[in-house]
Amino acid sequence: MEPKGPSPGGTPDATERLDEVLEQCLERFVLEAPIDRAERLLDFLPQQQTVHVPFLLAELVKLDMAAAAEAGKEPNLDDYLKAFPDHLPLGKLPFDLVIEEYQLRREIGLDPKQTEYAERFPQHAELLARFSHNAETVAAAGRPAAPGELLTGEQIDDFEIVQELGRGAFARVYLARQISMQRLVALKVSAGKGDEPQALAQFDHPNVVRVYDQRSLDGGDTHLLYMQYLPGGTLADVVKRVRWCGPAARSGRLVLEAIDDNLLDAAQQPPEGSSLREWLAEAPWPIAVAWLGVQLGRALDDAHRRGVLHRDVKPANVLLSAEGVPKLADFNVSMAGAAGRAGAAATLGGSIGYMAPEHLAAIGGLPGASPDEVAERADLYSLAVLLWELWQGRRPFATQGEVDSWTDALAQQIVARDEELLEPERQDPLVADDSSERVLESVLRETLAQEADNRPASGAELAGRLQLALHPEAASLFDPPKASWRRWVLSAPAVVMIASAVLIPNIAAGLFNYFYNDQQIIQRHNKPDGEMAALHIEGIEPAFEQLSTVVNLIAFPLGGLLAIYYGWPVARAIFRAKRGEPATGQEIDQVFALCHRGALLGGVLWGVASLVFPITLKVWFPEFPLSEAYHFCLSLLVCGGVAAVYPYFLLTTGVAAVYYPQLVRTPMADKEFDRRGERLRRSGELYLYAAAVIPLASIVLLASLDAERESRAMICWSVFATMLGLFVAFKAYRYVLATWARMKPVLSTDRPAEAPGLHDSMG
Repeated sequence: MEPKGPSPGGTPDATERLDEVLEQCLERFVLEAPIDRAERLLDFLPQQQTVHVPFLLAELVKLDMAAAAEAGKEPNLDDYLKAFPDHLPLGKLPFDLVIEEYQLRREIGLDPKQTEYAERFPQHAELLARFSHNAETVAAAGRPAAPGELLTGEQIDDFEIVQELGRGAFARVYLARQISMQRLVALKVSAGKGDEPQALAQFDHPNVVRVYDQRSLDGGDTHLLYMQYLPGGTLADVVKRVRWCGPAARSGRLVLEAIDDNLLDAAQQPPEGSSLREWLAEAPWPIAVAWLGVQLGRALDDAHRRGVLHRDVKPANVLLSAEGVPKLADFNVSMAGAAGRAGAAATLGGSIGYMAPEHLAAIGGLPGASPDEVAERADLYSLAVLLWELWQGRRPFATQGEVDSWTDALAQQIVARDEELLEPERQDPLVADDSSERVLESVLRETLAQEADNRPASGAELAGRLQLALHPEAASLFDPPKASWRRWVLSAPAVVMIASAVLIPNIAAGLFNYFYNDQQIIQRHNKPDGEMAALHIEGIEPAFEQLSTVVNLIAFPLGGLLAIYYGWPVARAIFRAKRGEPATGQEIDQVFALCHRGALLGGVLWGVASLVFPITLKVWFPEFPLSEAYHFCLSLLVCGGVAAVYPYFLLTTGVAAVYYPQLVRTPMADKEFDRRGERLRRSGELYLYAAAVIPLASIVLLASLDAERESRAMICWSVFATMLGLFVAFKAYRYVLATWARMKPVLSTDRPAEAPGLHDSMG
């Protein structure tokens, strides 16, 4: 059953629940409207309601006037002004009430004059002049009469009525049994025919309520729309439970509890043996919320790609299957009840508590605002508000003070959108870094950006980002914790890190090579007496030092410049990715190509040096033995191997674990992910083979020498160092593959479903 009592997690302010209170008032009132005496409207206000009475009363007046107009009576605001002089004073009468009466009178065939209204309501004369044309346009379309009530057991066309699910001023929704198909359906009965059936019938998406078909009766006066029946209630039921319990008590089980209560009311049993329900029952709350968001983001993406905007994404318009699968619906009459809107709101639709700033501006008629701006990203904003409310039990912005009219409520919401978002309550304050909750909050904050261009570009992109929260093991890659080496690397200039990864192994190899060749070769030919006197070559030591200086002064600056040259486009792409700009496929290819270029850069320069040193020494000193020249060349090639292989593993580790996740973080998609992973595996194996050759070459070098014990000891240390390097390279290779595997559930085209029993659509 629905929980009672105050919310341990904190009760939302009164204005935040205004839509809910209004929904309840209208649900009760629509059963009796129109009423015989205006004073009776007070009977439909909640007894505990002490604020916003003028607002609620004004909305009831609108519905009562609409019901009166449908019954052929002339709506008259004066009756309500006399009945409620304190709540609806003439001098403060909301403009939306005035324009509502104006429109309704036109709809029943009267010809109200703008001048007459300017005299009756002089405070609104200017607004009436601006909106009279719009009011005539809306009225010209006409409002259909409400269909008659159908009773349980009654048959209409191919449908037997089981029970009523919801009603509004202009339509009713029933649970019905389709006789020919022997199935339960949700049957919407309305007068006339609108665009909704054509829009809904396009969809065949697992997260959109499926519309089966439509029919017209009585010569087109009665319209039937029948669709998938979902007995699990709506996300509005789940939000109520979230408000009731504190953050620590929230989990995916809340969704199942709300569903099971609705199944009980519908005399249905929860499904047994459902792996999805088992998963949802154990899912931490941030993961459960993110999972629901992924499904709804994909549903909106499918709608937007078909050119359909929702414009009223809210918890009451998200229905739940018995297993917990969310399905987006918009029946105009919500399954939860009937809420009316007047004026511009009637044409743009929506609930102001969930609207994007541009949606509110368009409805409010603010200067420069246009309905054309209420596009796809406005739906994504509304979805983010829904998910925040589901996560926290309250919406992300605070509204202060009492409202007396729908116009006041609208203005209040517009102001609230300019304020800082509320600080969320954490799922577990003792956990320093909950990756899933951190990702969920980050994505929702981005989607709640004031400017539409700063939000995710599509529902698929939003779903991709939210999907990361389902995989905490991958979340730390795309959003590294503050105290991690990835965050440190990411905070440093990328071009500096790239150049360092290339130069550091080269510098280490260069130092070793210099001291090794000086001791093993040059010093052997620099002794004028003793046992080595016969090998003495006059002037070889200063010549070697001079040659080393010249080569190093050319090679290292050239290598550094080339590393910067090749790394600069990559660094620029990474810089833009940090600011939220998506990288192109070509830029991502350049990042991975940089790993090979860094290796090739060191290998080529050392390969050139392996020829320059022995050839130059042989030219300068003809007596320099060929065996020593060969030894010189081999030692340089061994060091060149170090300078080529280890930059590759350094760069690949940084790219796979730090830079690549940032490059794809904005769209959270890469069609080439699996191909890149296979290339990393193959190239990593090749470089590992190369790394294994280096110690073998060192052993060959050791075996070819007839050197002193100290010299052999130095070579043995070099063999040990290269073997250690091989081990480190192997660990780096394994780490890169493991990192890639952590990203697979998020980016792979062959990834498993986010939850058991669900097919994972790539959208």
